[in-house]
Amino acid sequence: MPQTDTATETVPAATLYEWQRRAERHLAALIEHGASNGLLPLAWSLATNGNLIGKADSLSYTPAQQRAAVQQWADHIGVPVDTDHVNGREELYAGWKDDERRTHGCFRATIFVRDDIPQPGNR
Repeated sequence: MPQTDTATETVPAATLYEWQRRAERHLAALIEHGASNGLLPLAWSLATNGNLIGKADSLSYTPAQQRAAVQQWADHIGVPVDTDHVNGREELYAGWKDDERRTHGCFRATIFVRDDIPQPGNR
């Protein structure tokens, strides 16, 4: 499918694709780096604007493992983890940017802490 310049009003599609390609290369390096340093794997997604989101999901991990995964990655690149408790959920978020690679992203987890919401480790 050919690239067009109508993706958004302010950013041409060709630019968005370039940001995604750059982030994709960075993601490959992050995955390799995580594997070689013993970090817990994350579920990754790539946003239209090239931002990378690494998520410690509740299908793969217990709540303690979700916390550990986000903390490991955040510690590894030197960013803090913010935690917020809202409506029976614990939200972990660690935002980062890599100026050299010109990419941004975050590590995150949503932990359901209410007893009536099934999740491995809190039943």
